[in-house]
Amino acid sequence: MTRKAAIGMLRAAALAAAFFVAGGAIPFVGALVMIFSPAPVLGYAIGRPSPRLRTVGSIAAAAGLVGVAAGLMATLSYLLSFGLATAIVCYMIEKEYRFETIILVAATAMVVAGTIGSLLVTGSPQALAKEIYDTLSSAMGRSADFYKLLGTDMKIASDTQKTLLNMTIRLVPAIIVLAAASTILLNLIVVWRWLAPKERFKYPLFGDLARWNAPEWLIWVLITAGFALFVPVTGVKTLAIDSFVCVAAVYFCQGLAIVSFYFRALSMPMAVRTVVYVIAMLQPIFAGLLCAVGIFDIWIDFRRLKPPSEKQSIFGDFF
Repeated sequence: MTRKAAIGMLRAAALAAAFFVAGGAIPFVGALVMIFSPAPVLGYAIGRPSPRLRTVGSIAAAAGLVGVAAGLMATLSYLLSFGLATAIVCYMIEKEYRFETIILVAATAMVVAGTIGSLLVTGSPQALAKEIYDTLSSAMGRSADFYKLLGTDMKIASDTQKTLLNMTIRLVPAIIVLAAASTILLNLIVVWRWLAPKERFKYPLFGDLARWNAPEWLIWVLITAGFALFVPVTGVKTLAIDSFVCVAAVYFCQGLAIVSFYFRALSMPMAVRTVVYVIAMLQPIFAGLLCAVGIFDIWIDFRRLKPPSEKQSIFGDFF
């Protein structure tokens, strides 16, 4: 390895470690910075000679720096989350996988490895659930104190607070999966915009996102999860609601792609597009509408992307 490459590796490792450590050191803003821990290593390795060696070396160096700054547990946390995801993303980009596959594999690896690590630390699923409950309860208490500082006393009845906590805990698996998938997607977007102009990607990673579609078989997962919500078994209902939320998020993305398609067709100003996208992220009713648009696009084909021979519904002759 050349001197320039070695210096680049240390720079990428230092940035990755700093981003990760910021998550625990700086409230709120640190968590946003931590999301982009894979980006420096990906930017250093992708499209250059010996990308695997560069990736593994950078991750190892970053883990060492995290250990020096925050201790052994932080090092293990980094390796099981962002370090693992970085290695997978770099390898799959080298093999020219589609971005959906990269997100699925890397996010799954992050969730599985993180869950196993958490279980090893806490000792049992029950202890892990209690740890999550205590953390959420503490966070809710801090939020109430914050609103008091602003002069707004957000009083919530104890029964209501307990119900909210229980609902949130049931949604924790879905929240973790969506957070992991969003992390991989954001890093791919940043790295693509960073490296694509330098011609360090061998293939179009994203293609035309305005024409993006979810796989048609995914609708059956949504339907199955919807019916499973009525099964009077706690474990099944929890799995169903988490699956439903995750699949609905995918169709929300398809709804955004449809909106983007028509924005481009109508030559809408970027300011208008940005406002609509922000509202879609923050307004639940609008988000639900976009999700519905994404689902019904299977049959209606709002963008007229399918040739007439493929217009037949996936439900066959019933529709």
